[in-house]
Amino acid sequence: MTAPSRVLIVGSGPAGVSAAWPLLEAGVPVLMIDASMPPALPAPPVGDISGFRGDAARWETQFGRDFRGLAAAADRSPKLATPMARAALAGFAEANGIAVHNFLALGSLSRGGMSTIWGAVAQPYDNQDLAGFPFGRSALSSSYDRVMRRIGVSGPAAEHLPGVTTGPPAAPPILHLLAAAGTRGLRPGVTLETASNAVLMEARNGREGCASCGLCLWGCARGSIYASGEELPALQRFPHFEYRSGTRALRLLTLGGLPAVEVAPGATVAGNVGQGTIAAARILLAAGTIATTALVLRSLGSALSSVRLLTNPAAAMAFLMPSLIAKSLPERSFSLAQLAYRLQLGSGDNAAGMLYAADTLPLADIAARVPLSRPVALRLSRALAPALVLATCYLPGRYSSNTMRLVGEDCRQVVIEGQSTAEAAAALCEAGRRLGRTLRRLGAWALRGSLSHAPPGADAHYAGTFPMGAEGMAGSNILGELNALPGVHVVDGAALSDLPARHCTLTIMANADRIARGIIASS
Repeated sequence: MTAPSRVLIVGSGPAGVSAAWPLLEAGVPVLMIDASMPPALPAPPVGDISGFRGDAARWETQFGRDFRGLAAAADRSPKLATPMARAALAGFAEANGIAVHNFLALGSLSRGGMSTIWGAVAQPYDNQDLAGFPFGRSALSSSYDRVMRRIGVSGPAAEHLPGVTTGPPAAPPILHLLAAAGTRGLRPGVTLETASNAVLMEARNGREGCASCGLCLWGCARGSIYASGEELPALQRFPHFEYRSGTRALRLLTLGGLPAVEVAPGATVAGNVGQGTIAAARILLAAGTIATTALVLRSLGSALSSVRLLTNPAAAMAFLMPSLIAKSLPERSFSLAQLAYRLQLGSGDNAAGMLYAADTLPLADIAARVPLSRPVALRLSRALAPALVLATCYLPGRYSSNTMRLVGEDCRQVVIEGQSTAEAAAALCEAGRRLGRTLRRLGAWALRGSLSHAPPGADAHYAGTFPMGAEGMAGSNILGELNALPGVHVVDGAALSDLPARHCTLTIMANADRIARGIIASS
């Protein structure tokens, strides 16, 4: 057993790193553990999208040497089919003892967690989004700003911060939409703005500025897209910070009056290889909502066998701008989100999503959705790609119907059960119609039959299993401290009190910063 650390953080993803910074700056000793093990993730390609299109060996980057990327499901993001994504996601469910029914459980054992392959959308919540939380925007404002300055955010969310620039240049169809919105206006209840992304536009701390190379889908060789694992060297410069990879948490317990974590066999504990226990004054769980929830459920056993898991029911659809058909594909581009929208539904809820240009997508992904022979579909896709706009659409978490529960006499197996509800399907169809009418006004036409509903969990926005402000064993206080496990704080998405339709990662990071500062203030 190791000597107790002041604070133990489980996980090196965005939440764990965001909690570590204020603790270390306050002089608090921190031990961070995660389950990451070699080998490293595949290196992202270098160059630009123009050269990539002409590279005869690009199939290996797109699909992998084993061609497993070709087997990606049509209702999932093309990003999940890349070799980097498949490596980052490998082994997650098995390592965490997760079984699923009608649910896509995405997670990563890699250093930095899911931030190694995330979409980098950085959207703060406003007071409307935070209506279901025990605090409003003012409680998070300073934490939002600290996080955005640290990770580098471009776009409207950070424009009030010194030195922040606009994001990468927009693609032609996006520019057309913006121009039309300025002259024709939007329908009531709809907002549209340039997307905010955790992407550096100028070099900083060893990361290069975005060069609009268009290769974001396969990873960023320049480090322009934020990934929390890249912050670990900076954290390791603090003499009171220790990082241990290959150390997977199995169970929470109490040892000598302190909260503790039992770690898996094979982990390194006090210089010895084997099963062991790490105690600390406080434990911060930042392993990602699914892994954190599984850990807590196993620790409580039959005392708490089931919790609700919030997700954002999601759909995608495609739009075509006829004036851009058969135009030349740009030599440089940006494949992350370019526009963000929010629209009000008849129920009073808000749906939200992002708009993307399709010029950087592999033509095979577009052709797969064209109901023609393969050769014809590929030729048509080449003509359509410069004119396509792809949209995602998300509903608030209240439309989801998922549970995580323990099974088996030994309380080791965790099952996630997802359900696609009629209410969510109807709301996504309504949102699709409203978005279609809005973009048609701006010159983009929805492609008939392109609206596709994602399976539960495909959004990877998991939250709310131990919500702040909730009573009972499945709740936590305003600092994420579990009601059932004193001294153990949840700082990842599991602590969110609600799940609005907007992307949640920036709020998870800001809340982790807020919780860490609250712990310091209360010590």
